[in-house]
Amino acid sequence: MKIGLDAKRAFTNQSGLGNYSRELIHSIQENHPELNLHLFTTKHSTQIFNPKNVNIHTPRLKLFKDYWRQYQIANVLIKEKINIYHGLSNEIPKNIKKNIKSIVTIHDLIHVKYPKFYNLIDRNIYYQKSKYACEKSDKIIAISEQTKEDIIQYFKIDEKKISVIYQGCDNLFLNSKKNSSVLRKYGIKNPFILYVGTIEERKNLQLLIESIKDLKEVYLVCIGRKTNYYNKIIKYIKKENIEHKILFPQVSNMLDLSYIYKESKGLVNPSVDEGFGKPIIEAMYSKIPVILSNTKIFKEVGGPYCYYFDNNKQLTELIKKIWKPSEELNKNIDKSRKYAEKFCNKNQCKKIFKIYNELA
Repeated sequence: MKIGLDAKRAFTNQSGLGNYSRELIHSIQENHPELNLHLFTTKHSTQIFNPKNVNIHTPRLKLFKDYWRQYQIANVLIKEKINIYHGLSNEIPKNIKKNIKSIVTIHDLIHVKYPKFYNLIDRNIYYQKSKYACEKSDKIIAISEQTKEDIIQYFKIDEKKISVIYQGCDNLFLNSKKNSSVLRKYGIKNPFILYVGTIEERKNLQLLIESIKDLKEVYLVCIGRKTNYYNKIIKYIKKENIEHKILFPQVSNMLDLSYIYKESKGLVNPSVDEGFGKPIIEAMYSKIPVILSNTKIFKEVGGPYCYYFDNNKQLTELIKKIWKPSEELNKNIDKSRKYAEKFCNKNQCKKIFKIYNELA
């Protein structure tokens, strides 16, 4: 069976959508080597991703790469006799022929639910691409029940067309050990709490900083891609004179990140909303406590043994709670780790492969 995969994010994005794409491609190769994989990307760079034994397709003319991705991939699918095309990041090409089945993975519809976090142009582009993909694809994979509900609500899609398949998590986080030398590499002081995610307004990092600014012993490490919101955060940090309490290291690889998780006192995610929230799984795999904003999606992913807050005061008290070891804390960490077992790459791959077989 020939499978076409949207691999743009795998080759160009070092965070969320890129990690999802790379891990899924690796998992398919590991568990189903009989599949003939064709990767479609506007840029082929081996610095981020260098898969073996796959067919890689790129546009001949780089000047028209976006046009190629939207309108010309369909012709390549016919030429290569692809059986199924899987859009891994919220979109599929235009005009895929009926004899070629298509699947799209939808990660979230936050651009629809919270339009204030996006400029008008980006918002419209994301909306049109995700709506088209949901309507025209043969099957939709939602990465959470919350995302499935949003697809039904905002795009009026029949729920029978949608399968919920949770993201997996790299075993790197399950098997990593403590390694204090990595902390020295990035200038991280111990002990510390951890924030992992893009530094953007929706992620609500300022709320976390407000909650720790008066906790003298608490040091915060923030890891993630910076947006314009980062400048607002830096301005606030300088105003409060707490530069010494917060660090923004540029972590170079997933192995180093896994060590940093292990060394931390716990992960805090204060985001307004997510499609999934993969750092939660990485933290539970790493056997550290997790504090989350009290949202439906976080309850779904984090389960009953994470800690949830509704406001600054509650968040501050929870940070104090995880700062000191206790029997209750250790029990919740162990239970969270067990809860996280359902989020594994092998389970994800098994369910996706079943969909491939059903459509073929």
